[in-house]
Amino acid sequence: MNSQISFADWELLQQGLTLEPLLQAISDFLDDQKEMIEAVRRDLQRGLKKPATGRNGLTPPQVLRAFILMRVKNWHYRELRERIADGYTLRQFTTFYCQAVPKHHAFHRAFIRLTPKTLKAVNELVVQAAVKLGLEDGNRLRVDTTVDVATLCYTSLSL
Repeated sequence: MNSQISFADWELLQQGLTLEPLLQAISDFLDDQKEMIEAVRRDLQRGLKKPATGRNGLTPPQVLRAFILMRVKNWHYRELRERIADGYTLRQFTTFYCQAVPKHHAFHRAFIRLTPKTLKAVNELVVQAAVKLGLEDGNRLRVDTTVDVATLCYTSLSL
């Protein structure tokens, strides 16, 4: 579902605002990924009785672009929402333009509906794009180094 941009959006586009080179390259790459957008659409509609009825939620391109932005910038949900709401270039990248940006809960609910198969395909596409742009060679795997909470056991020898 491609919605027509508003007059306000068109005026802002005429101001000459440009995305940073990395986001512009990712955006150009994503414009050609119709199969991936369709996979995201299937994931978002999975389990819904009547997906064509009800209020409008996040569109598949918005979910895909916001998910990639969150991963590329290493932001959490609240920061993702705040940055998109504050910056027009990020609104342009995620195709929100002048629309209201949903709360962080909406991003979370949309992202957890993505299946592991779709997430793997998104990751492979991002790696392909990075290799194509010369940003990454694709040979080394970066592992998650998130710290986990551990229970500390204090010894009885402490003074």
